[in-house]
Amino acid sequence: MSKKNPLKGLSLVHTGLVCQDISSAKQRLSKTLNLAWIGGDQKPWALTVYGKEQIVPLRIAHASTGPANFELIEAVANTPWVTTQPVMQHHLCFYSEHSEATCNALENNDFVRIMGAPGDPQGYFQDASGLLIEVIGDAILEYLNRFYNQSRGRMAT
Repeated sequence: MSKKNPLKGLSLVHTGLVCQDISSAKQRLSKTLNLAWIGGDQKPWALTVYGKEQIVPLRIAHASTGPANFELIEAVANTPWVTTQPVMQHHLCFYSEHSEATCNALENNDFVRIMGAPGDPQGYFQDASGLLIEVIGDAILEYLNRFYNQSRGRMAT
């Protein structure tokens, strides 16, 4: 019996990138992909990472071309956001109007929750091959869309 595909019908929200230095990466990607980045200042985030609650100092920026959205995160040791490369593709973020059920389905299909507390309606999930999937619901989608709309607005000017 095959397992149901928990990602069937979901909407791709963004491609997540991790970098060594967010200022350099923003400059390079802006020039290369004609992106207008929003954000990038360091803020403390209360997260559950690898099952442990912690405060993670994150620098995150967002950009959008319209058809494609990007999230850029500066590397932080001992978190899912690590890289030895200047910039690397990191994760795919999907929206689900039934995000809690989607998270449960991923866990039932051999994905391990690496960010988010058990039962959270969003989080990061990784399979044995290393594929990293982020699942978000309505509130986080609304939050991210504000950044993407600002980015597109800056590109138009």
